[in-house]
Amino acid sequence: VSLLARALGLARAALLMADDTGATLVPVACHGKIALRTLAVGQVAGDGPWSLELALATVSGPGLLLLARADGKPLPRADRALVEQLAAGVGGVLAHEQMVADLAHARDLLARADRLAALGTLAAGVAHEIRNPLVSVQTFIQLLPERLHDEEFRTGFRNLALGEIDRICGLINDLLSFARPAPAHREPTDVNELVEQIVRLLDAEARKQAVIVQLRADATLPLVVVDDAQVKQVLLNVILNAIQACTTQTTVAVTTAAEADADGRWCVVRVVDGGPGIAAEHRHQAFEAFFTTKEAGSGLGLFIARQIMTAHHGRITIGPRDGGGTLCTLLFPIAESDGTSS
Repeated sequence: VSLLARALGLARAALLMADDTGATLVPVACHGKIALRTLAVGQVAGDGPWSLELALATVSGPGLLLLARADGKPLPRADRALVEQLAAGVGGVLAHEQMVADLAHARDLLARADRLAALGTLAAGVAHEIRNPLVSVQTFIQLLPERLHDEEFRTGFRNLALGEIDRICGLINDLLSFARPAPAHREPTDVNELVEQIVRLLDAEARKQAVIVQLRADATLPLVVVDDAQVKQVLLNVILNAIQACTTQTTVAVTTAAEADADGRWCVVRVVDGGPGIAAEHRHQAFEAFFTTKEAGSGLGLFIARQIMTAHHGRITIGPRDGGGTLCTLLFPIAESDGTSS
């Protein structure tokens, strides 16, 4: 607005846009002394005289551009044409900003939907895992009155009960940390710890399908700077996909390592399943939103995972493994200066 005023030699200029109600215009940019504060949509502008009153129609709602020369005379035709062109550009900028905001909101909603879908799977598995140790504790409690003086029984019961309760608490804590993640915040993180937590959460789902999950973590893996809640969502999607792709009595192998290539150093997580693999005609669609070959799948998991990896300046690839099955690879950058990523 100020550039326009200076270019045309204007004394005053104001851009008004509709507020949240859509019924009132409020100044969002001003040049010179402007007494005008608010204006009802369709109301004649006060604080004149104005050399030009140009109504705007944008994706954000109605607007009004007010321009005043020092002498109060109308703008010349050429100047008015220039202003109209610029006003159209302002509308385009506002429309673009609104589209960007809408797209970001849509991505947030998709990520939330994917998290809720995964949470449903986890909750069912965790409920089953909690029921089993509780049955054991209940059985010992029922036997306790008649075995009260049996020190060996009491000691064994105490150790079993404490161990099972610790296991239940660990499962619940893992589930809560996934269900209610902290606000987005990147900090140096042990990827091994995140992988181990997700493997524990998915243990019940794996055993339900008679699948064994093997984890081989590199103890020398350096820390990387990531948002642990987002990375856990990626790991859960990838490992759960691998489990669900397997036939019974097969294995999902999860490994971590620090590796380097021409682009730098990486913290690498590989997930290999023993399933039938991805059909060649589907490989290019694997990361598309809503694409899935599973009957009950949402088709959001890998789509969200790639968005998260891209935001972390990392990579995710998926393809066939030699000998059958599917290999999914996650790469998180490691900064050279301090052993963590940026």
